[in-house]
Amino acid sequence: MQRCKQCEGPLAKSDIACINCGELVAAAVPKTGYRKHFGKVVTALFILSAGLTVVALFTSYVGSFVTLLAATIVLLMVKKSADEMSSSQQ
Repeated sequence: MQRCKQCEGPLAKSDIACINCGELVAAAVPKTGYRKHFGKVVTALFILSAGLTVVALFTSYVGSFVTLLAATIVLLMVKKSADEMSSSQQ
């Protein structure tokens, strides 16, 4: 439960002002979507991993092709799961 900063009186979520002292309540700032940021990070990692997988086919400068392919597949599954979680919240 939220409390008034001036008189410590209880405040409901819908209150605009404190019922005891009349102090205006600061509007709650909504949190940024953790799931959105997580989805963007996973997407970036997936694209990076897919690019490195293609590079591993032609050069030996990066890790083994099988390892990078496995990492790309795992990141694809995580990306799809993150996309489903963020779309279910909307």
